[in-house]
Amino acid sequence: MLLLTLPALWPLLRAGFFVSDDGLFHVYRVSALADAWSHGVLYPRLFPEFGFGYGQAVLNFYAPLTYVPGALPASLGVNPATAVEITIALGFVLAALAIYGYTRSLWGPVGGVLAAVAYTYFPYHLADAYLRGAVPEFLAFIWLPLILWSATDLFRKERGTSPLLWGTLAWAGLIFTHNLTALMMAPIWIAYVLLMAAWTRRWRRLIGAAGSLALALGLSAPLWLPFLVESRWVGIALGPSDGYRRHLAPLDLAVQWQPLYQYRVQHGGVADHPVSWLTALLFLLVFGLFVYRLVRRQRITNAPVVGFGLALMAASAFMITLPSLLIWESLAPILANLQYPWRFLTLTALGFAMCLGALPSLLWTSPRTRGGQGESLESSVTSVSPWFNVRASWKWILLAAGAVALILQPLITAPAQPLPFSAADAWAPDRMWREDAEAGQVGATWTGEFMPLTVTEQRWALGRPSEDAHVGTPLAPRPDVRLARVGYDQAALEVKSAAPLSIRLHQFHLPAWRAWLDGQPIATRPTGELGLVTADLPAGGGNLAFRFGPAPEWLLAAALAVIAALIWAGLAWRERRQPGGRKLVWTAAVLLLVVALLGFNRLGVGQQTWMPRPADAVVGDVALLLGSDAAPARGVNALDVTLYWFALRDIGANYKAFVHLLGPDGAVIAQHDGDPVGGFTPTSRWRAGELIADRHRIVLPLGLSSGEYGLKAGMYQPEPPRNLPIDPPTQEGRVDLGTVRLPGGR
Repeated sequence: MLLLTLPALWPLLRAGFFVSDDGLFHVYRVSALADAWSHGVLYPRLFPEFGFGYGQAVLNFYAPLTYVPGALPASLGVNPATAVEITIALGFVLAALAIYGYTRSLWGPVGGVLAAVAYTYFPYHLADAYLRGAVPEFLAFIWLPLILWSATDLFRKERGTSPLLWGTLAWAGLIFTHNLTALMMAPIWIAYVLLMAAWTRRWRRLIGAAGSLALALGLSAPLWLPFLVESRWVGIALGPSDGYRRHLAPLDLAVQWQPLYQYRVQHGGVADHPVSWLTALLFLLVFGLFVYRLVRRQRITNAPVVGFGLALMAASAFMITLPSLLIWESLAPILANLQYPWRFLTLTALGFAMCLGALPSLLWTSPRTRGGQGESLESSVTSVSPWFNVRASWKWILLAAGAVALILQPLITAPAQPLPFSAADAWAPDRMWREDAEAGQVGATWTGEFMPLTVTEQRWALGRPSEDAHVGTPLAPRPDVRLARVGYDQAALEVKSAAPLSIRLHQFHLPAWRAWLDGQPIATRPTGELGLVTADLPAGGGNLAFRFGPAPEWLLAAALAVIAALIWAGLAWRERRQPGGRKLVWTAAVLLLVVALLGFNRLGVGQQTWMPRPADAVVGDVALLLGSDAAPARGVNALDVTLYWFALRDIGANYKAFVHLLGPDGAVIAQHDGDPVGGFTPTSRWRAGELIADRHRIVLPLGLSSGEYGLKAGMYQPEPPRNLPIDPPTQEGRVDLGTVRLPGGR
């Protein structure tokens, strides 16, 4: 299997990354997950730096398991772009092994190998990886065969507990990887287990199948339950669209007839991913052999499964064509959530692999053996075709030629356009913000699906100066604000104010944002056109803490996951003396450990917070500079300095913030200045009482010697150039941030 998947990995051998629709989005998410882990947050439902630094709850709604394989090497220092390529390579290998194991259990090793080739090199599978960059949907290919394999064994084996448990994990893995594929797979699985029950006459095993799915829903509750409760507050709640109408292929375009598969031949979007002629030809071959043997009443190994694969392939392929429009319209409340009809090609690939897995048995099984349709699954599964027979050599040649054609026909023309992508681009959000601004989008997605509905500003305008900016009245009397602690998705301030005061975070508001004043919970609300997280303090102030979650639905979901994990572990323990029981016990131990770690971590255990270096300076009547952080940049010879501003009023002008790096003689040797937050939060976007974390990247001179270097910061008006005054006053209008030690030699 490893050797067979190697050709599929050749586009990953280039330096950098590759051009795709969504691939870079997943690089940024892998980087964000690895960054969260570095702060001790294991399951970050919020990515605070997404959305121009206003934060988006990506993993609260979408595919958290997808990014774990890439975040592991990224946490060890691997470029996140390379980590995503490692994830893709792993996806090809695991999907091939999964479909091989499933089909081998039905039709022997020859069928397993042929199915693995068909599945790996199915054109849409390659397109998911290298053209669409749809990594979550691509990784969903791993789980589908495992789900069917466990369902098959549930009815085949004398004891169904073990496959029930493995099926639970496969279902949970699919839900955590790509919820839309799980939605498509659910009716397929129901039909399959009903077929298995009817074939084996083990109807009572349906209870076990239902229990397996119920346990999977329990384990995956931390994803789907918050999704159901909280999706109405973000762009996902805008509901299904009828965009599928534009992508249904006319029948004459549903099959592509070019000798080599051509990706995304332009047909106005109606046939971006047609079925290849080779796929259609092999389907007809299997269908013809199947019908021929049925008519002649000849033995067909696992005939019901062959028929199911043929039906699955035909029905799912039909769903990408224009004649299926009536079905789409009838089931629009469900199907329209899929967005694109071509997602059904994932199921087509599964059905095609099942068909190809059965092909050797259809070619080799003795035509004189009759009555095979009624045989049980247990007895028929042991039938294995001979490895070689001189009289059947032409069949071997046919299979070998078919396998080679399946590999070459879509692979030769596979998209492989290189995209330079440095580690610095991957580790910092600046490139993501620039791309969002150029595309008029926000949060590394094309639809604004994770942006709260309380944000009334247009997506394309978020990173630009406010067109309605005005000079607001300064907070009076001026509050005394000190930054006590900050963390990945939390902040604590000490506030003294003679008048009531509203404190805002530079984050989009979601109901999961919590606030406490002197240890007592207080309400948060969205304010302004950006819907910023806001807490209202009474006169006098106090110790104010913000944190993202945990929300009540998170706690309920965690409880369901714990219960499901305990039930799973209990069933596994009962199987400890059965064949394979030790694997179940060890898996149960890992499962319980993961559930416990995630649960306690979400409550704050292991999460890191820190105290920025205090600054306590007033910059004009614009803002307080509360403190700063300095740390070496990742992937580039630079220093990242974060300034923590507290806006004293709504600001009508766009001031520039700056940070200077000073040599031993006090001269500026490097600096960075510009609009705050990477240039995408001009001060005309600031609101009174807002806390802004403003990172500046200072590129260090080559050959810089090690030692202590000074840092100073401030703010200036560009026209005419003038530093805003500082209180306590300094001659040059700069705030002393202390020193930073640099290793030098870079």
